[in-house]
Amino acid sequence: QWYQRRVTFTAGGADSFNKAVKAGKVVKLDEITSCAKTLGALAVCQEVVDLSQKRKITSHLVDDKTAVECCVLFLRDHQFLVEPACGATLAAVYTGKIREYLEEQSPGTSPIVVVICGGATVDIDTLNGLAAKFDIDTKLEKYYPLEQMRL
Repeated sequence: QWYQRRVTFTAGGADSFNKAVKAGKVVKLDEITSCAKTLGALAVCQEVVDLSQKRKITSHLVDDKTAVECCVLFLRDHQFLVEPACGATLAAVYTGKIREYLEEQSPGTSPIVVVICGGATVDIDTLNGLAAKFDIDTKLEKYYPLEQMRL
């Protein structure tokens, strides 16, 4: 039987789920301040909070710059454009944080499934604009080398 650990990563400023998980109740944001707006919600419903507790889902934050860096990396590695909401999820792998969080919960190795999406709001000009905004070198070899992300 599979033991499933569910770990989420979201961008700070679009973190109503993260705040709700930590508080154990619905938390409403005043606004979404992250560049990862497309999957953002000002609040999640109580059922989602209850499910996160029942399924023992942990939630972690990623800053916008890291999310955008990971979008650029994913484009470099897979020739596939994704928006910053997806970049937050990809940061779990590119930065190696997923291994760290999973080891805290249960030592040992197991398959990891990362759910990603592309996004209707991203194009190369948008991604380049975000990279420029955060002063990201679009070559990025110096940030997260591929050998670091191998699991």
